[in-house]
Amino acid sequence: MNTQMTKLLYILLLLTLLQSSASADFSRSQADLHPRFPGNGPFIIEISGTWPTDCHPGEQKPVVKSFDGQTVQIEFEIVVIHITCNTSDTPYRVLVDMSEAVRASQPQFDSLTIQADFQGEAFDQSVALVCPKGSDCANQSGSRPGAEPGLYFAPDLANQGLLVARQGTATAIYPLVYDESGRSEWLYTGAHMVEDSFFAEILRLSGGDCFGCESTGAVPDMDPIGHLSVLADRPGLLQVKTNDSLFVEYQSLVFGFRTFSVGPVGDQLLIDLDGRWGISENQGTDPPLGDLTEFFPGAFDLEFDEAIPFDEELERAGQVTYLLKSPVGDTLGELLCKGQTASDSVSNVCEFIDPTDAAEPLFLFYQRGPTRLTIEYGRPVIAEGVPPGGEAVRLD
Repeated sequence: MNTQMTKLLYILLLLTLLQSSASADFSRSQADLHPRFPGNGPFIIEISGTWPTDCHPGEQKPVVKSFDGQTVQIEFEIVVIHITCNTSDTPYRVLVDMSEAVRASQPQFDSLTIQADFQGEAFDQSVALVCPKGSDCANQSGSRPGAEPGLYFAPDLANQGLLVARQGTATAIYPLVYDESGRSEWLYTGAHMVEDSFFAEILRLSGGDCFGCESTGAVPDMDPIGHLSVLADRPGLLQVKTNDSLFVEYQSLVFGFRTFSVGPVGDQLLIDLDGRWGISENQGTDPPLGDLTEFFPGAFDLEFDEAIPFDEELERAGQVTYLLKSPVGDTLGELLCKGQTASDSVSNVCEFIDPTDAAEPLFLFYQRGPTRLTIEYGRPVIAEGVPPGGEAVRLD
């Protein structure tokens, strides 16, 4: 009897394992490119979705097995080992840097076939490399700003960081690191941001004149030591990869402004927006809607209302609420700034809620550092023309 019971339990266990394995697939996953339409230039593939167990591809290292200019095959190097896998829907995300593959073999067609294999399960999706004719590619790219200038640090990496400088799309990123002897190294990368993506060769600078010394005309040496790939994930957060390493998360250092901890993803912070703001860029030609000034005065106040910290049991992370008021104190609506959990599809964005119609946000406010906001119309636009939108800057 005990032997039969043991066999029965073994069979049930085997069936459970087979069922769990069979259900683990890419059926709830999709691929996107950064930038959206890279043409024959470098890009990053993002595969994201929900995996039915906690043994998901997002915690492993993606490796480009082959790329022939049309089809890329991706495998995963196991860097995190699980003894058992728990059956639980788990959001995941994979970033695949294609810059090295594109340098070796440029894309030859207008579309790309992405194939990936993880634990015997296959992913297969085709995406466009160029904007289809007749499509509004500017709106399809959505709000994908480049990296904001400033200092960035990686919480898990001591004694190193990044300095980002920008003029328009022209971007210089200086890795702040030390050599084996403990002396600081001068490293430099320079290129143009394409939407939210940056790819450049890393140069080590040496020689030249010492700081404060009389100029001798000596020209510093610039030796290439590798490549840097950066994805501006959301305001104040960069995904950074050097050569064959994994992407590492870097956060911006904010000085002189209060911040709120609102999300478990990278100890996510939101900058306090309390203060007076002014519209610096005003757009909108949609006939029934007009431009931003149809909704907001040229100067407006954001008045802090409350902050709710994140809670793992909530569907969303924490949030910060402001009242948007006119300069004379009239409340025009509520600005709700939400954090981002791993399951959220929207990065930390503030939603302007019209009190007369709170069914969906009227505008979306994106933080572009402590002193600038991008404002986008938040509802579908039926009529032709440019929907209201623009930029606002801090005035106080």
